[in-house]
Amino acid sequence: MNFFDYIKNESFFKPLTLKYHRIYYDCIQILIEKTKELPVLYESDAKDCITVYLKNTGYASLQSNREFVAEDTDAWLQAPEILFLFRECGWLLPREIGRNGEYVVNIATDCRRFMDFLRGMPEKNGEGVMSNHIFAMYDIMKSAFDEDSARRERPYTNILEPLVRVETELKNELADLKDSISSIMKAVIVFQDINSFGQFIMRDEMLEQFFSEYFFVKNNGLIPTQLSYIKGKLRILRQGDMHEKMILECAEKLQLSYEDAQERVERYFAELQYFLSVEYESNMELIDSRINNYYNLANTRIILMASNGVRLEAAINDFLNRVAKMPEEKQEIAMRRVADCTRVINQKYIGYKSFEKKKRVKNEGENIGLVSKVLSEEEKQAQTENLFKSAPNRYSVERVSNFLDVQLGSRRKLSIKDKWIQEKEEILMYAAAMIYAKNEEFPYEIQLSDDMVKTELADISNMTVTRK
Repeated sequence: MNFFDYIKNESFFKPLTLKYHRIYYDCIQILIEKTKELPVLYESDAKDCITVYLKNTGYASLQSNREFVAEDTDAWLQAPEILFLFRECGWLLPREIGRNGEYVVNIATDCRRFMDFLRGMPEKNGEGVMSNHIFAMYDIMKSAFDEDSARRERPYTNILEPLVRVETELKNELADLKDSISSIMKAVIVFQDINSFGQFIMRDEMLEQFFSEYFFVKNNGLIPTQLSYIKGKLRILRQGDMHEKMILECAEKLQLSYEDAQERVERYFAELQYFLSVEYESNMELIDSRINNYYNLANTRIILMASNGVRLEAAINDFLNRVAKMPEEKQEIAMRRVADCTRVINQKYIGYKSFEKKKRVKNEGENIGLVSKVLSEEEKQAQTENLFKSAPNRYSVERVSNFLDVQLGSRRKLSIKDKWIQEKEEILMYAAAMIYAKNEEFPYEIQLSDDMVKTELADISNMTVTRK
């Protein structure tokens, strides 16, 4: 549904487009805060709040300037006129008489939600938001599989929809991370001296918050475990009895046919699985690449600023090449002159380690040798498997299975010639599936044919993927 079809008021944004939009924004926020303090906000109290605000900000002097108000039709700077404007645009409900016979000011629910959203935007600091979204998805999924979980009574409203909302927010946070790197790189290019660049690195809060949140998500051991748990439980929800219950609840809640509700639920599941299995990893790898570019740019910028814009390596290389082509006599003269121009000073600094008091080793004098231990074949096998599991593999059995699960959706069979392949990542996933075809733990059967599928990136044998 289009937002304006829902709001049903073309003047809803009018106060924010007028000349004194800052005043109107502050006034409506003041009224919202006042309704939290008083059980009933009467119109006289609302006018008093707005009048006090106008006096404190210095705009009250315009109220007496009738010529100014007459010339500028947007300058509604009196409390009654501001309340009239708010009612006209739908921010306030129509007048209602209270118990004492005085008019009551009721703020519309849509206005409250919209203003809460606007107020929260500048207060957002970006610290810990990404990890909080991942934790929220994990909590939703974990509580959904608890015994006697209340979420299972209405799985579409209490499980699927919250997951999609959090996943959308997580996507936005990843986009913010990528944009933050771009803004940092642009700021680095502007600096012309080493002092200002050093101040930026040492004191910039945005830089510190960005890297601290990113590296927490990347290096914290809980995040990959929780993402794997979410993907596994999501697959169970999609193939279990809860899936049918979600479709029926969606059809009843949104007044849709069974086919439309099924399409919506399937689209949500496909979006979640694709994001968790493919898009999240791709975004993190892209952010890694941009961070490396940022470090390289910062390093190059430091070298240029330290050398006053002269590439010392290139200058030394040109000098040595020219000296090598000179006769021996001229080479000796040139090197002596260079030695006279160069002054090398040996500088030494005393660090904190020189003042530290040496602490006696706790086990000094005791037998602290390493204990030798013979591992059985089972223990060796277990440690080997742990090493393989901890090593990152972009085309592991689990990732390829998740990719094919997203591509198949609710279907049981898929042929490559029916797919439109655009990215190199997809071709490599299908190639990995051919390798795992005879693997017992691989949940798909692969049948190759003699036909070739031509894409913009490569030619690949046509194959049919079938669930086991």
